[in-house]
Amino acid sequence: MTALLAILCIILIAVIAVQIGKVTELASKIRGEEDAQERSNRTTSRWLLVFMVLFLVFCIVSAYYYKNYMLGYGPHEAASAHGKSLDRMFNITTIVTGIVFVITQIALFWFSYKYRQRKGGKAIFMPHNNTLEVVWTVIPAVVMTFLVVGGLDAWNDVMADVGTDEDVIEIEAMGYQFAWQLRYPGPDGKLGARDFRLTSGTNPVGQDWTDEANLDDFHPSEIVLPVGKKVRVRILARDVLHDFYLPQFRVKMDAVPGMPTYFVFTPEKTTEEYRQSLREYPEYQVPDPADPEKQLWETFNYELACAELCGTGHWSMRRLVRIVSEEEYKDWLDQQQSYYMTAIYQTENDPWPIDGELPSVVSGARKQEFNSLLDGAMNAGSAEDRTFVLKYVTFESGSAALTELSKKYELANVVEAMNEYPELVIGLGGHTDNTGDAEANMLLSQQRAEAVRDYLVANGVPADRLVATGYGQNDPLGDNGTEAGREKNRRTEFTVLAGGLMADVETTTEESATEETE
Repeated sequence: MTALLAILCIILIAVIAVQIGKVTELASKIRGEEDAQERSNRTTSRWLLVFMVLFLVFCIVSAYYYKNYMLGYGPHEAASAHGKSLDRMFNITTIVTGIVFVITQIALFWFSYKYRQRKGGKAIFMPHNNTLEVVWTVIPAVVMTFLVVGGLDAWNDVMADVGTDEDVIEIEAMGYQFAWQLRYPGPDGKLGARDFRLTSGTNPVGQDWTDEANLDDFHPSEIVLPVGKKVRVRILARDVLHDFYLPQFRVKMDAVPGMPTYFVFTPEKTTEEYRQSLREYPEYQVPDPADPEKQLWETFNYELACAELCGTGHWSMRRLVRIVSEEEYKDWLDQQQSYYMTAIYQTENDPWPIDGELPSVVSGARKQEFNSLLDGAMNAGSAEDRTFVLKYVTFESGSAALTELSKKYELANVVEAMNEYPELVIGLGGHTDNTGDAEANMLLSQQRAEAVRDYLVANGVPADRLVATGYGQNDPLGDNGTEAGREKNRRTEFTVLAGGLMADVETTTEESATEETE
């Protein structure tokens, strides 16, 4: 409806203008062409002066009114270290061009008034004026020289890459229609290698999983960075041209397919500090339309946007950006999970083990898992809770021969635990599925339990601290009617029998029972 009214207004204005033109033409014929033309020129020149005043007032007032929203003043001063130099260049350019703008507009409209067509008027013939040409050539040249040199200095400072020995956080942002794929390095602090030819539905940035640096990288849904720490952003595009834009930090860089770019910046205000600065301005002390119970300053968040028209869904390329303290950043990092471990590990896309070796991130995760299970078993109050499965102890098919991976990793963790807790006595239980003869399965489970025991003894664990028992197919955990169930039933169990932390619990329990009997 609003658009229709606007169109009708435009049509009405056009009709009125045409009618005024016809009336003017008719009046000129009546009063004489020359007199009418002179009166028209005089009236037009005067209205041009009025328009000049209103136009300049409008420009100055609107610029002042919107300076906080659109010109980066007030609460929207740069929130990054390099942003101050860009804002300074913007201020200088605005002042210089603002002065030139006002002078040229005044000259334009004044000349239209002063040199309007009049009876008896005669133009001055001035084919050449050296002084005038020197003035309007030298002054702009000098001003432009200072602006360009200052701009180059700011550019070289802002676009400088990081040194090899600098303490910097490097992250990656890949634009695609219509979102940003973010990648952070894991505990090693390094982003792994990538190859666009490896990109797939399960590998959105084309990470090379044979590169161990990739295995601890994670893909967050938001950008979280610590305040005061230099950040280097690798900027990529997967399909069309995008633009990585963080307006409050004065960060803007094209994401070009096939041509990686980067931007280095240091955030200087946390999200909460920026909110508090907004709180001082009346325009942010009003309810947020999206959340009327809160004011605008309370709901403010930094954001990553795409500043390039990349398609119909361009508007949706928004990511939340949070700047936090160093402590909050470390807590956030601790909560992140490796993309490899959550999406690739032990799937058809996992190339490991390679040459009989597991990557450190996997062996470390397995060791942490074993220690957690051991701690729970040693502190358990019931016998059932003192048993857990050695998930990564496997055997050659149909035999009691341990695989090399079992020896190198899972059983190495058992040896380390037995050395750490010298009073610990454990049971090793062998189990099979129901495939084949029950007696053969019982024998195989006993042999497998003894194979684990023998390996531990060969690596320094006393035999009197190990009890090996085969249970055959008699204690299934899963449904033997399915492959997944049978795989679950083929297992080796670890049971805490005595020693360690549990011994104290047992002793206390026995003493209490004795006291009650007495």
